Amino acid sequence: MTGSVSSGGTVVEVPAIPGRRGGWWHEYVCPTHGTELLPARDQVFPCPHGCELSGEPYAGAWTVLAHQAAARSLRRLAVRARGGDRAAGDAAVAGLARYAELYERLAGETHPDAQGWMLSGRLFQQALTEAIWGTSLAHAVHTLAGSVDHERLEPAAALLRALRDGAMAARGVLVERDDFRNNYTAWLNAAGSSASRALALLGETDQSAGWLTGEHGIAAHAAASIHPDGWEWEGSSYYHVFVLRGYLLALRDCAPGTVPADLLRRLLDMTAVVATLGTDTGGTLPAVHDTPYAGPRWDDELYELCLLSAGLPGAPSLVHLAEPLAARLRPDLEDHWRSEEALGWFGATRTAAEVPQPRSRLFPDAGYAVLRGAGYQAVLDLGPHGGSHGHLDKLALYLYGPSAAWQPAYGVPPYAHPLRRDYYTRTAAHPTLTVDGADQREATGRLLYWHDDVAGGFTAVGAEADVYDGVRFERHLRADTEQLIDVVTVEADRERELVLHLRTDVDVQVRRSGAGTHSHWPGDSGLTGWHAAAPASALTTGADLGPADDPQRSRPHLRWRTVGQRAVFASVYSPGGVASGISIEQAGDDLTIHVQRHRGEPDRWLVPSRRDGVTR
Repeated sequence: MTGSVSSGGTVVEVPAIPGRRGGWWHEYVCPTHGTELLPARDQVFPCPHGCELSGEPYAGAWTVLAHQAAARSLRRLAVRARGGDRAAGDAAVAGLARYAELYERLAGETHPDAQGWMLSGRLFQQALTEAIWGTSLAHAVHTLAGSVDHERLEPAAALLRALRDGAMAARGVLVERDDFRNNYTAWLNAAGSSASRALALLGETDQSAGWLTGEHGIAAHAAASIHPDGWEWEGSSYYHVFVLRGYLLALRDCAPGTVPADLLRRLLDMTAVVATLGTDTGGTLPAVHDTPYAGPRWDDELYELCLLSAGLPGAPSLVHLAEPLAARLRPDLEDHWRSEEALGWFGATRTAAEVPQPRSRLFPDAGYAVLRGAGYQAVLDLGPHGGSHGHLDKLALYLYGPSAAWQPAYGVPPYAHPLRRDYYTRTAAHPTLTVDGADQREATGRLLYWHDDVAGGFTAVGAEADVYDGVRFERHLRADTEQLIDVVTVEADRERELVLHLRTDVDVQVRRSGAGTHSHWPGDSGLTGWHAAAPASALTTGADLGPADDPQRSRPHLRWRTVGQRAVFASVYSPGGVASGISIEQAGDDLTIHVQRHRGEPDRWLVPSRRDGVTR
């Protein structure tokens, strides 16, 4: 469905609306290369590596993306209409009327092609997909309500009533399944709340309070699914942002004083997680657990979050994310999110929030330790598995520069591709330990200690994970301004193959010399590593799959391998290259790491043990 409208000599295109139901967007992936497909051309679905696909399931998946794009376009047209562009308003009204007719004609029952595990939608296979699409349409109507005759919006009002009823029914299914804390619920509530608020502006009874403070509303969902440390329970950076966006979109025009205090605190804590985790100048979040590694759709979602949260008084600034994201986004999207709609979302005057200084922080419930020095950020994963979106990656260590992905979390491809389960969620795809070539089991790590010594100028953390029978596995980190010391200790019940994996998205170089083994990681000012093991073992390197946005982008895979019952793997990393070597000293239960420096006295770190109050 296409067309255009004109007003006062201005012609505006009505967004192209597919005339069919949508499938599952995660099937929009090349079965050969594992990359998300490019925009369709005449029902041909191209892959970045030259494949040309057609038919199902790609057509259905592309239809989902086309519907979502059309809904976002209607939202943008509504913003233009509020600014006085009558032709844009007419185009938005026409597009909403087309959707009302399409939904009434096609979406009377659940989608016939929904897979058995799905929460079935009506116009889409997934009720979640429908809620995301419906939220955009509800905000288009909300914006138009102030600039368009309400009688012209009656078809759209009928559509919003149907979407609200569908969201209520789908949420009821999750409650019956005892799956209320599912991230779907956040968006079902967003759709129901947004539709209710828009309908209230058209003169109907406002039902939004039930979606906010009702038994299964937004406040109840946040209480059930957000850890006390601010993280969404799955420990995925993507689903954390996804749920927070749903909450903020659901609260349009809610002055902060009308938001329940517990919910407001959780919103601020969730935003603080993003502020802490975000890299300094790269405009990215580490792709922990199920998260896209990179891509324009992910950029757009992050940028929307940055600007929505900017209107929430007391929220930490996300400008360190927003500025590089804006530089990557298409100008029309940047202009849209910078509109008054986004900046005045909560009915409050937007004020410049203080940009937080990067600092180390422990998130004890989600189980992430973020350590920072001058020019680097380290993230240790020591927490719960994370449900269906978790990875077999306990005690993985991720390393980032201000914009460089030195040792990043690799993320996942769209879920329909087998590489998600066959490779990217498995242990060896992460910078952590494997034993006898097997995957770790699903487990929750345990914090041994956390010392954030501001006066001493360093932060230290230790954790253990029970991920292999008969194996004690610990990781200890000490970060200061200039360097990060990383110590992995392993004790096994018998002789085992022990491999510590190092994964990268840069062309790391490893060299052995009389001074030992050292590595160079390009990007930003560069990262230098020095490495030692006891017993001595080689750090080997070979080509392997790259991060999940393009598995064909080969990257070095470093394997630190030994066979035995005990092993210590020690490294020191520094963006400034201050270290010139590292060595290990063992005496009984005492483990001491010596770091030689180009200038000044060597560093000596006695790794905390039982003697220091660490329980094992």
